[in-house]
Amino acid sequence: MTEAPTAPGTHAGPSAAAERPPRPAFVRRLWMVFVQPGELFRALAQNPAWFPVAAFVALVAGASIFLLPAEAFESMWDNVPAEQREQMPEFPPGFMRAMTTAGTLVVTLIFPVAISLGTYVIFVFIRGDRATFRQHLCVNAHTGLIMALGALFLFPLRMRSLDFQQSLSIGSFFPFLPEGFAADLLAGLDLFGLWSCIVAGIGLAAIDERRSAKSTATILVGVLVLFAVIRALFF
Repeated sequence: MTEAPTAPGTHAGPSAAAERPPRPAFVRRLWMVFVQPGELFRALAQNPAWFPVAAFVALVAGASIFLLPAEAFESMWDNVPAEQREQMPEFPPGFMRAMTTAGTLVVTLIFPVAISLGTYVIFVFIRGDRATFRQHLCVNAHTGLIMALGALFLFPLRMRSLDFQQSLSIGSFFPFLPEGFAADLLAGLDLFGLWSCIVAGIGLAAIDERRSAKSTATILVGVLVLFAVIRALFF
């Protein structure tokens, strides 16, 4: 009797862990995700890892916030309703920077877990891919490096504008659009987010050879556009 084939990353027996191929070195993975994503995720499919990369991304994102001048956080009070502002103590900008940095660290660290729950449902439960949750977590953690690059790219722009929420989206190229649905929709299509969706599509397709990177990335970009539409309509 022949054994049934196993999905990438699943255990075929007691010796499965010993037979896993070595991962590319951590530093090598930092640049492979940008220039060789297919090769990277094929190498990681049998031996996935996520936490060290997720922690690195969180540290970069947190540092990009903490190193901004405290003055960049003074505008946070403008978003608080006047009636609530009267009942709250007015925290100094330095404190707001520290709290924003801590929040960025936590949210960025748990983001790969949250997004992997979504991709696992879409591609494994609904589409029927052969993949483990750990493999999805590995792909999404590594694509976070693109968002870390975005944080570094935006750092000098945020320093100049003193706006820690400044982003680079498709809407950034259409500043002449009047306020409304179109402007809000394009503002919600972050360029680094779109890039991350494409790379994640390559990675998730590399796990299951039956799937194409084009169709997988198209689904992810479609989900991003859907969230941008919802945001533009209701927020």
